[in-house]
Amino acid sequence: MALEGCLEDLGIRDILQILSLSKKTGTLTLKVPQGEGLVCFMEGQVIRASSSLFPETLGQLLRNNKIVTEEQVDEALKYQQNLRAHQPLGKILIDKFRIASVEIEQVVATQIEKIVFSFFSWTEGYFSFRLEEMKSFGSALLNPLDFMLEKGLSSQRLVVKGEKVAELGSNGEIDDELIERELTELEEQQSQYGLELLRGMLAELEHPELGGGIILLILRYASEIMNRAIIFDVRGNQLIGLGQFGLTGLSVAADDIVRKMCLHVDSGSVFAQALKDKVVVRSSLKSSTAEESLKEFLGGTPDDIFLGPLVSDGRVVALLYGDNFPTNQPICAANAFEVFLSQAGLALEEALRGTDLD
Repeated sequence: MALEGCLEDLGIRDILQILSLSKKTGTLTLKVPQGEGLVCFMEGQVIRASSSLFPETLGQLLRNNKIVTEEQVDEALKYQQNLRAHQPLGKILIDKFRIASVEIEQVVATQIEKIVFSFFSWTEGYFSFRLEEMKSFGSALLNPLDFMLEKGLSSQRLVVKGEKVAELGSNGEIDDELIERELTELEEQQSQYGLELLRGMLAELEHPELGGGIILLILRYASEIMNRAIIFDVRGNQLIGLGQFGLTGLSVAADDIVRKMCLHVDSGSVFAQALKDKVVVRSSLKSSTAEESLKEFLGGTPDDIFLGPLVSDGRVVALLYGDNFPTNQPICAANAFEVFLSQAGLALEEALRGTDLD
């Protein structure tokens, strides 16, 4: 299944996590009003990045960091121009001038971080990821850094550090030890609370024949991390029940009752927030008419609820309600499930496009 769509539906943070967790190898292309970008992955690790907003060449960066002289760069470029087949500038500097590869890697890694962090502010535009084996670019014009990291940067670490950079601003001091602690905590949570489950579910989404089974797959995933859930079809400001799991103690079949549910979304409700912002909402149920109706139907008020929108083609087409009543334990794998919902929305969009073509 292709990973492509609008950044309004799936942001760069989610894209990085999806490609990291699924260990993909290929190229991510970004096109937005302010420019274009490219990120290359090797088994989920970032090995190369470029942006039209960062035109600095490898030679310029190395000169600015006093790793090479201007004369060395000029001589290396002349040597490169006389070659029949393109050879990356970084390799020439290492082989011909004995520049330490570790120094070049550090400069390139820092620049890649800056480029990727700048993509975090790109919230409108188009993205596309294609699977392909990584090869050296045939021209420095396509890759100003003209260098590929031998050991890639962790996509998960880029997400954690990028969020800190966004929080503190460009002049803020980043605590690397704090970044490593938060990264370790994130990886431990993912390992403990369903990393393998997420990978398995993402793999199932790659089967194009799923089609309408995507909704059932969402419910099946939710059943692994929540005590009960209801998924609603979104029709304007109404939520129509589609399916459920975990609802017990009802006098008749729970599925039949859920399919007859119709909740009117009031402004100011948690449902309205999820539909408007198109993001996961974690809170308690409030006192709107729809929320009071849901409380009465559920027969118990949970401390913490999960509302996950399924966004397809720029709009919320379904909304999943979940909780851990009556235990009220935290939904520990909610972050991984949120990543899955983002990808499921794209899968649904692709399935619908395929139906239209038929």
